[in-house]
Amino acid sequence: SGATGATSEASCTDCGVGKYSGATGAISDATCQDCSAGKYSSAASSACVDCAAGKYSSVSGATSDVTCSDYGAGKFSAAFSEARSFNQPLGDKFNTSKVKVKVTGH
Repeated sequence: SGATGATSEASCTDCGVGKYSGATGAISDATCQDCSAGKYSSAASSACVDCAAGKYSSVSGATSDVTCSDYGAGKFSAAFSEARSFNQPLGDKFNTSKVKVKVTGH
């Protein structure tokens, strides 16, 4: 908020959905940035949420996980919000309907 003399955080104004700000002491919405592709924000936040593993989004400023689409058959992602997918090796059988990949600690 650009107001002076504020007595609580309640007088602050949230960044809009699809945006985030990690700035403290901000006095305008200039610090609010669009969530990058592969992420979304459905509420005021200091960080955007990754699309789930096996999903992607090319939309910046997404406001929900509805923009996160499944990878096509024969492709997978080894990490959340991966911007690209990997093709299955030639000759290998890969059933994407039964595979769940989640990488942690990265």
